[in-house]
Amino acid sequence: MSQTPLIDRSTCTALVITCSDFRFKTAERAFAEQLGLVDDYDLIARPGASRAIVAPRMPAARETLLGEIDLLWSAHHFERILLVHHVSCRAYDDLATPDNERAVHSEHLGRAREALAGRQNDVRVETYLLEARDGTITPVVVGDGDAPGGDDPPLHMIRGKGMA
Repeated sequence: MSQTPLIDRSTCTALVITCSDFRFKTAERAFAEQLGLVDDYDLIARPGASRAIVAPRMPAARETLLGEIDLLWSAHHFERILLVHHVSCRAYDDLATPDNERAVHSEHLGRAREALAGRQNDVRVETYLLEARDGTITPVVVGDGDAPGGDDPPLHMIRGKGMA
């Protein structure tokens, strides 16, 4: 990260698109820190994270989210987009059950990655699913995106708050 004072910086490394669910904020911050993104990412938090790109609940949701991504990229020229979904997401109650939620999130993350690929020049799209394992929230790389570590879950163990 640059030695320039934070207020004087005009770029950041990443855009993180995550769910607004309060239960995962501590784990998400720890995950960003482990990826070296402390004070170095823009954040969009909304119910269902990137669901609006592939299965919007409201007609304007997709256009609004894509517009926000474009605005932030033009302002800060990030080189990575991290799409972060989580298990037990209430924004997915109409589409996912405990038995199929990993598959549903994997499909949506893959489709969102495809929709965003190439939207901004040379921006790498990474997809993650936060899962609960033994009281620990664990980010798992989903799909064949450009995330470091390939498809070998778990990518990182996060010592955050467990599921509520």
